[in-house]
Amino acid sequence: MNKHFSLIVVALCLLMVSCSQGYKINVNFAGNDFDGKMAYLTNYDTGDTIDSASVTDKNLHFEGNIDSAYYARLIVDGNRFGMIVEPGEINVEWGEAIIAKGTPLNEKLNELGQQLERIDEQWEKIELARGSGQLSEEQASMHSAELDEKQMSLFYSTYISNKDNALGPWAFTNYLIYKQFTKAGLDSILNTAPSSYRGYKRVIKAQSDAAAIESTAAGKKFTDFTMTTPEGKVQRLSDFVGADGNFTVIDFWASWCGPCRAEIKGSLKKIYEKYNGKGLDVIGVAVWDNPDDTKAAIEQLSIPWRVMIDNHYTTVPTDLYGVAGIPHIMVLDPDGIIISRGLQGEPLEQYIDHVMTGK
Repeated sequence: MNKHFSLIVVALCLLMVSCSQGYKINVNFAGNDFDGKMAYLTNYDTGDTIDSASVTDKNLHFEGNIDSAYYARLIVDGNRFGMIVEPGEINVEWGEAIIAKGTPLNEKLNELGQQLERIDEQWEKIELARGSGQLSEEQASMHSAELDEKQMSLFYSTYISNKDNALGPWAFTNYLIYKQFTKAGLDSILNTAPSSYRGYKRVIKAQSDAAAIESTAAGKKFTDFTMTTPEGKVQRLSDFVGADGNFTVIDFWASWCGPCRAEIKGSLKKIYEKYNGKGLDVIGVAVWDNPDDTKAAIEQLSIPWRVMIDNHYTTVPTDLYGVAGIPHIMVLDPDGIIISRGLQGEPLEQYIDHVMTGK
């Protein structure tokens, strides 16, 4: 009788696609710095808080039931760690490095994390070589682009081999950040993905970005936006575009973005020094950043051109233009028509030379 009952339960679970299963998350902190702090288990895609608890005696525990695994963020005192919430007992070691062990998808995520860490180490070497003069700005930009491609390919291959588990959607949405799609291109790749992917908020945002890219592509008139400076002054992009009949280079950037800083110190300063006052303006648009950090970076980098800064962390400009990654550089003609998007480094310099000299 029991055996028959078990078979009926299994059959019902299969009909329902999944059965609710239990999970436990045990977090052990190397030190007691987090004792008494609140911790939050959140859904990575939606940002919703799933559970919360206080750290006690260097330990933290969550447990519950799920119908299917999902990628989550564990947030403790502003520090974030990504992991998969899946059936079983998940043990998180929180020290100088943070790692989740004990369940199949988290073990896979650990392997991926090691590969991404090696790419980060290569980026650090490039920045050191750039700073010491061992690599020119052009060489550093070229190597950075190669690492971007390597990271994008890693996310894509992870998505392909994990389409039907919780690692797949996470890898897919990260892939979308590194490769900008047209609306048709995104629809095409979504047609090969599980239908559930279309419901993810980050995929919906990518679709919105693709539509924005289409409406602000080369050949289109620029879309205006407004930012209010920390001092309360209202600025519009239209205040700067086409001034005195000039071409305009617009740089979307943030203080924390290493490639943004490299582009400012390299190609953008070269372009500014070569053509400032000779028919071309450079305008910075600070996004995804704390205004005070933006101001500090302007001084550190000795940025000579005007920078639009909002009085809070803003995504408005990048939402309007469908910008998923920075730096992102646009070139506008004197009539405010977008003539280029996405060029960086030497290709950007060559394009500006062509625009300004006709050669």
